Amino acid sequence: MHNIFYAEEESFLNFYFGTDFSASMKTSIIIFAVLAILFISLGIAFSKMDPEKDEVPTKGLKFLAVLLVDTINNFVENNIGKEKRNLYAPYFIGIASFISLANIASLFGLNPPFANLGVALTLSVLAFVVFQFTGIRFQGIKERVKGFMGPVPAASFLVFPISIIGEITTPFSMGMRMFGNIFSGIVLGGLVFAVTDMLGAMIGTVLGEILGSFLSLVVVTGILHPIFDVFFGLLQMYVYFMLTTMFIKQNM
Repeated sequence: MHNIFYAEEESFLNFYFGTDFSASMKTSIIIFAVLAILFISLGIAFSKMDPEKDEVPTKGLKFLAVLLVDTINNFVENNIGKEKRNLYAPYFIGIASFISLANIASLFGLNPPFANLGVALTLSVLAFVVFQFTGIRFQGIKERVKGFMGPVPAASFLVFPISIIGEITTPFSMGMRMFGNIFSGIVLGGLVFAVTDMLGAMIGTVLGEILGSFLSLVVVTGILHPIFDVFFGLLQMYVYFMLTTMFIKQNM
């Protein structure tokens, strides 16, 4: 259990950025750098293609990029509106890419960024800005403020502070949900892996050390890591994705 809560101090991510960043923050910087290089490279590659001559890619990173963009575009068109696709699709692609990589970072020996409360709350601040931008853009400042007052003018002095608190707590709760789910997954995964190692040692005592290590490796690598690191991580991305869509529509 000690290793779970103090994983950041024991991480191999001990390089220096000029300040004392946590391992989760360093993982975030690595993910941002990887995504920036990947997106810029793909953008340059697609800019050299002739839409009238070149066929749509059917394999490799180009195919995955086309699939991702097409899926997000269709999602935004169906759930928010076709005319708003160019406004919101880049944001959705950005958060989907970052959250997906962040939640499977432990597969590569990195600390999951959202196990750090500061990273999760940074995502909350970003969501808050997007929600308020949406409300002002499509309602106007006057209607936006009027909406905080409620339908009964006499009760506006009570409704207004409650509405403001609700606007702040909505994205805050989204970040806290992400942090809680990822951190609890780390704790639960650590406990399960510890039990698996113990059972592997017991099997090794009875049947042989090689067989025990092999069975432990198969269970951890073949079953537990895909469940804890891939399935649950991508599931959290999907939940955050849908909540963001719902609140953007609400603010319109």
